[in-house]
Amino acid sequence: MESEIITLLRTDDMVVAEDIQRLLEESHIYTLLLSDNPAASAFSAYSGIRPMESITIQINKAEHPQAIEILKGGPYAELLGDSCQY
Repeated sequence: MESEIITLLRTDDMVVAEDIQRLLEESHIYTLLLSDNPAASAFSAYSGIRPMESITIQINKAEHPQAIEILKGGPYAELLGDSCQY
C-alpha cells in the first residue's frame, strides 16, 4: 500500500512549525518539515540572526482530515487557510 504525502500548511516560523509537529505527534500523526532554506537553522545557531525561510508541513493524505480537526480547535486554526478543503 502506497501512501501519498500532501502539504498540510506553510509558515515562515520554524518555532510554529515545530510546535504544530509536536501537537500532531501527541495524536500519533507524524509530519515532515521542509524548508526552502535548509541552511537557516545553522546560520541562526552561529550568528544569532534568523534568516527568512518558508517551512512546508507535509502529512500523509489519509491522516489529513484528523490533523485538520486537531488544528481547527487550537491556536493555529488561522494558518490552515485552504487546507480545510481536502
